Amino acid sequence: MYFLTINQRRKMGRNSRLLTATILTMMFSFFLVGCSGSGAGEEDIYVVKKKDAPKVEFSSTTGIEKKSLINQSNLETLTNIISEYKNSTVDRDVVMTKIIELINTPYLWGGTTTNGIDCSAFVLTVFKKALDIDLPRTSIMQSTVGEEVSRENLQFGDLIFFNTMGRRISHVGIYLGESVFAHSSSSGGVKTSSLNEDYYNAKFVTARRVIN
Repeated sequence: MYFLTINQRRKMGRNSRLLTATILTMMFSFFLVGCSGSGAGEEDIYVVKKKDAPKVEFSSTTGIEKKSLINQSNLETLTNIISEYKNSTVDRDVVMTKIIELINTPYLWGGTTTNGIDCSAFVLTVFKKALDIDLPRTSIMQSTVGEEVSRENLQFGDLIFFNTMGRRISHVGIYLGESVFAHSSSSGGVKTSSLNEDYYNAKFVTARRVIN
């Protein structure tokens, strides 16, 4: 039988602690990736993916694992809204689950999958998978569906539209409550933002309610 000396055991202990600390640091850094400021063009900007960029897949993960992939600010925002915001006309837990599945998905103009998705495809995907509601493919066409809602009367699930190009509606998100909405931004992928931010406050155009 082989016995380790005291010095050998101490060295192995130090190496084990160092490895654990390194792994935890890498995990923490990964969780914070993907939350940056708002972009200028949104749906009209073409974003080229790097060939060596890792693919993001959520289909095989559990609910807890999905939440672990969300950066801390998004997680706190989404959790607070799920627990506090009330709307009896919408199964908000189902909607939020689909949104959480897509959080941190990279932005890709014309993209429709977890490898990359644009703003209108994000909205279309959430409504189809969560509520079985079919929406048009583009943000400008989605702005013609349902009934118009004033900014003061926004409810969970309403679609909110922005003019980010100075010409017409070019961006869309899903209103969650407390001025927070979920969207796929050209600068940060799928994330949550606030209507009270100067950029989105200035670019807001209209809102539509497609959920009866």
